[in-house]
Amino acid sequence: MLSQQKNKFFKDVKHYFWDDPFLFKICADQVIRLYVHGQKAVDILKACHNRPTGRHHGPNYTTKKVFDSGFYWPTINRDSHDLVKSCDACQRQGKILQRDEMPQNAIQVCEIFNVWGIEFMGPFPSS
Repeated sequence: MLSQQKNKFFKDVKHYFWDDPFLFKICADQVIRLYVHGQKAVDILKACHNRPTGRHHGPNYTTKKVFDSGFYWPTINRDSHDLVKSCDACQRQGKILQRDEMPQNAIQVCEIFNVWGIEFMGPFPSS
């Protein structure tokens, strides 16, 4: 290991502590959170995204719910964004951006018989 890598390692390691069999991280807000990884992290993320009421929250709120639940892993923000991007329900009900809206055209109000039209037809062949 290079000297810079050692310094970074020792700087980072003071924010973690091990209580067998769990690893905890002391986050910037001084809250101790359980460090999770792998499938457990995915399950926690899905549970915080898919609320029991049927609502699906966006990536920032999902990340906040994971932190509030007392969990941590380094790629939580990216994983949360990826989950929302791949969630079928979120993609179907997502917000419509202004550029995607149909233009609103005013409906012209007119009275009956304001506009007349005559169509001329013929000559017709005799049958």
